[in-house]
Amino acid sequence: MSRRRTAPPSRDSGPERGSDRSPPGKPRTRTLGVASGAAVVGLVVLIGWRTARPPTPHAAPRVVAPRPPLDVPAAAVTPASPVRPSGDPVPPSALPGSLEGTDADGVLEADADGHLVVTLELRRLFDHFLAASGEEPIATMRGRIIAVLRARLPAVAAAEAIEILDRYLAYRDAARGLAPAPSDPRAGLDQVRDLRRKLFSPVVVQAFFAGEEAAIYAALDRRDVLADTTLPAAERDRRLAEIDARAPAAVREARAAATAPIDELARETALRAAGASDQQIAAARTAALGADAAARLAELDRAHAAWDEKLARFRSARAAVLADPALDDTERRRRIDDLLARSFTPAEQIRVEALDRMAPAAPR
Repeated sequence: MSRRRTAPPSRDSGPERGSDRSPPGKPRTRTLGVASGAAVVGLVVLIGWRTARPPTPHAAPRVVAPRPPLDVPAAAVTPASPVRPSGDPVPPSALPGSLEGTDADGVLEADADGHLVVTLELRRLFDHFLAASGEEPIATMRGRIIAVLRARLPAVAAAEAIEILDRYLAYRDAARGLAPAPSDPRAGLDQVRDLRRKLFSPVVVQAFFAGEEAAIYAALDRRDVLADTTLPAAERDRRLAEIDARAPAAVREARAAATAPIDELARETALRAAGASDQQIAAARTAALGADAAARLAELDRAHAAWDEKLARFRSARAAVLADPALDDTERRRRIDDLLARSFTPAEQIRVEALDRMAPAAPR
């Protein structure tokens, strides 16, 4: 069957990715990290930190991959793929369900001398096909990857990529045997980090894992600072700023984007406390967030003000019903229910009841 062999560079470089569904008729891409990668993601979830995507593949180190000898022959750690009489692997024709309709991730490169340029894209290519783990044998997946490597790269670069592939498969197997203590995520990450440096050259470690590791270690450092209740606020903020400065640029950018609304709210609160007018607030929003965002925030302010006014009218009318001594409890309850139904939509009624529950002194 024919298969398109080019695909746009993927931006997600975490140890595990799910499928990216596309509309009918369009190819989709899917990548899955190694077992140890899932464990590393678990570390991030454990500490409540969302890691950002590391720098794009074009920022990966453009260096020639060295070919250090394996500690053990590749055949000892990787099942052999079916081969032709020439010795080339036979690429399987039928795709497993997880790969149907997909294009292989990863833009592969070789230098002017025909040697492999190691980037994160190579790992993405591996992970794309290894997403079929559990659906087909490892030898079949390896054969698919080798077929793509030979089709996209010069012979020397393809051989270098295949050697890295076999190390990657050995790494996945070894990572499954790691058992870090759940209570110590840093120790678990250290185990994965040491394993990577044992099995891969520094060039491959840098290209495949550097951004991911820096992001997660930064997350752990932030967790430790935030958990230290003995730190004065100023010292805590200083340490957090130092950690953020060391984090990868993509992590800093994602964090800034995630905290921008909170930061803007804090600035607005300070401006209002200083007596700033609505016009000054609008100008500050436009300068910080742009005209479109400022307009959306202004519309949100109007919606909040309208809601607050409607809620205040309802609560005033409800208070009058509750204060009427001529009403018994049954009639009082009936009138309040009728008032609630006339004042709010069903969805808004749920919101009012939730607000009342959060205010213990509010009348029911």
